[in-house]
Amino acid sequence: MSLDAILQTFFVEAQEHLESMENMLLKMDEGECDDEMLNDIFRSAHTIKGSAGIFGLDHIVNFTHVVENVLDRARDKEIEIDTDLINVIFKCRDHMQSLVGVTLDEFNAQADLQKIDNDLLAALAPWASTENIDAVKKTSTAMESQPEQKLTDDGGTDKLWHISLRLSTDCLKNGMDPLSFIKFLTSLGEIKHIETIVDNFPSLDNFDAESLYFAYEIALQSDASLEEIENTFMFVQDDSDITILPPSATIGDYLTLIDKLPEENQRLGDILVKCGSLTRHSLEQALASPSTEKTVSEQTITDQPDESPAEERKDPDTTINTALTKQKQAKTQAPEGKQIRIDSSRLDHLINLIGELVINQQRIELLSKDSKNPQLVEAVDDFDNFTNQIRDAALSLRMVPIGGTFQRFKRLVRDTSQELGKEVELIIDGADTELDRLMVEKLGDPLTHIVRNAMDHGLESTEDRQAAGKNIKGQLKLSAYHEGGHIVIAISDDGNGINKVRIREKAIEKGIINNDSQLSDNELFHLIFHPGFSTAETVTNLSGRGVGMDVVKRNVEALQGSIDISSQTGIGSEFKIRLPLTLAIIDGFHVEAKGTHFIIPQATIIECIDLSNHQDIKGRHCINLRGDMIPYLNMSEIFNLAPSQKMKAADHMTRHTAKRELVIVQFGSDVAGIAVDRLNGEIQTVVKPLGPIFKALKGIGGSSLLGNGEIAFILDVPQLIELAIANEIANKVSCPESIKSPDK
Repeated sequence: MSLDAILQTFFVEAQEHLESMENMLLKMDEGECDDEMLNDIFRSAHTIKGSAGIFGLDHIVNFTHVVENVLDRARDKEIEIDTDLINVIFKCRDHMQSLVGVTLDEFNAQADLQKIDNDLLAALAPWASTENIDAVKKTSTAMESQPEQKLTDDGGTDKLWHISLRLSTDCLKNGMDPLSFIKFLTSLGEIKHIETIVDNFPSLDNFDAESLYFAYEIALQSDASLEEIENTFMFVQDDSDITILPPSATIGDYLTLIDKLPEENQRLGDILVKCGSLTRHSLEQALASPSTEKTVSEQTITDQPDESPAEERKDPDTTINTALTKQKQAKTQAPEGKQIRIDSSRLDHLINLIGELVINQQRIELLSKDSKNPQLVEAVDDFDNFTNQIRDAALSLRMVPIGGTFQRFKRLVRDTSQELGKEVELIIDGADTELDRLMVEKLGDPLTHIVRNAMDHGLESTEDRQAAGKNIKGQLKLSAYHEGGHIVIAISDDGNGINKVRIREKAIEKGIINNDSQLSDNELFHLIFHPGFSTAETVTNLSGRGVGMDVVKRNVEALQGSIDISSQTGIGSEFKIRLPLTLAIIDGFHVEAKGTHFIIPQATIIECIDLSNHQDIKGRHCINLRGDMIPYLNMSEIFNLAPSQKMKAADHMTRHTAKRELVIVQFGSDVAGIAVDRLNGEIQTVVKPLGPIFKALKGIGGSSLLGNGEIAFILDVPQLIELAIANEIANKVSCPESIKSPDK
């Protein structure tokens, strides 16, 4: 593994720990504070500090060390967790995230980042001991000035750990500096002795400057736990031999260590004596009686046997070997359902390969049908079933719960509510609803704009809510659920609703509509998506410039989705974002118009009808279907299609009108029709993005390759429905409603 890969792992894991810290802090801020939450926050900070120390990222280590000490004092009940401290820890957590994103050199070059660092250290001062702050500012000086701690016969050995390091020979090649581990151990306690072993040093002819030949035996006096010491070596533990013996280790444990190491036994014994981990007397006694199970803490550090009563010594609950064995088993035997981290680029590559498999499967299916071989057709059908299963399994790997995205808004709502001086309760529903990872990543910005606007414009101030007889705490709800083969993400509030009169006045003022325009509530609400549109009286840090909601609509439409708005004065508003389940491989319906191939997402189709059997309203593309007026679009007219060469060669196809078949589609509550020449049936469709030249083409959401090698365009149904409804509204005003035959 290269250094860049290891660093990337550190960044990813650090981000996970920071998210965990934020979630725990949010719970504590809501009054759910308990010891376990505090321990979780402490462990996250400690792990980040330990990992950063391995890479020599001292700017992270120094700052996080103070945060860790404050949290440790809170765990020991020396200080009280209150709102002020939680607010400071929130800011420290954000600063840690900024520090993780820069190198030490970049940190030293950024004065503003250093100022934030110093300001937050000053803010932590009321809860941190003076020594902790000074230690960060003058780390090396503070370490040198610490009084030497002597090992005594009255229990001092209870804190002495022994660490045996046999690092991989490729440690240096992988970018790992052994001195960085030793340096970090000094932050956990005092290194009493280090013995460097050079037994494996090769001859000059076989020497490789990039290989590590040293081994280390270390005596560490520390109050740290086994887990904290192990975390020091988390990035090298897989290919290294690392043994950590606690103060309570038995003589037998040390003998086991001596036996398993490659160096000569007596030499290792002498090293352990030099480290202070064993006394000469205890070593000789153990060698004379290997079955001895006395703990090291039952021996003195002097050459004389300890005469203190055994009952005054600490007895170990279990030997360290048992603990290490269990821990090693826990790491190597992953429990069922355990999550593993996969590079997203590899997953995307897998999806692309399966997309090609689907295309080739369709090609084989066409060839098998032409062969008229029943056995081959049956085999291809079986292959089709397996392909579908592989496709579904692969796509499921890209599906992630929307809850992770929703959780991030807890912090946004908390900070924004404080900035606005409002009390807001965030409710999350349907957090386990799964969505394509790529879509989740692109939803962050649209949801952020809507949530901010809901808090700024939608929810009233505390005084206004109290005057209206409402709960002074406003309610904001994020929910997700399945509906008709799509995912719906709803953002609702119990505020004052959208001011329709104000929207109309502002739209007339900006020239978007005129005084005579007759708009439905839905059309009026959608004016807020017009670029530069805002009804805010004043410009704030959050809103008022008319920038944001137009971006929301554009981003949602880029995901082949739509937004519906509903609002009631004094009750609240709701934004519904409808999205397809995935943008990679979809179930589609293959149609043709003028010889051009189109794919309609199957989840949007209600039914297919023969258009010639239904009456058309004069001057308008609209039919009466069982009492409902359904507007429709003619594909050949919308895209200005001319008959293909294949159609010209077949006279019987040229006699068909473009309105022969009508596919009724629905997205949300809107229904429309798509008129085509031919229905070819269901098909699995691999979605390919369009080139830049087609970006402005409305109604097309992507492309695909058919089994016969021809290109098919994937229709953007929400855009087409919107266009059909807009055309119908415009035509209804200008044309009388008389009936005519579609053939005229």
